[in-house]
Amino acid sequence: MTQQGYESIEIAKQNGYWTILDEIEEVIVPNDLELAFEKLNGSKDYFLSLSKSTIKIILSWIILVGKQETRQKRIEEVVESAALNLKPKHLR
Repeated sequence: MTQQGYESIEIAKQNGYWTILDEIEEVIVPNDLELAFEKLNGSKDYFLSLSKSTIKIILSWIILVGKQETRQKRIEEVVESAALNLKPKHLR
């Protein structure tokens, strides 16, 4: 690997991108999503009943977003859909 490659790895380790997918792979629900589930009964149960691959897709969709306001909108979409026993619109 070139020196630039090693430098890219170091930068990724420092800014968190080196491990950003670890929580997705381990299917760890982020705190802000967990709090949103508490507001609508049954939403978390439905979410956790989805296949592991679908949950990973949804978590990726939330975690890999650029802006906090977009992340919040996506969390709302996931929770509101789950409360109706539906996947988010982009997965229907």
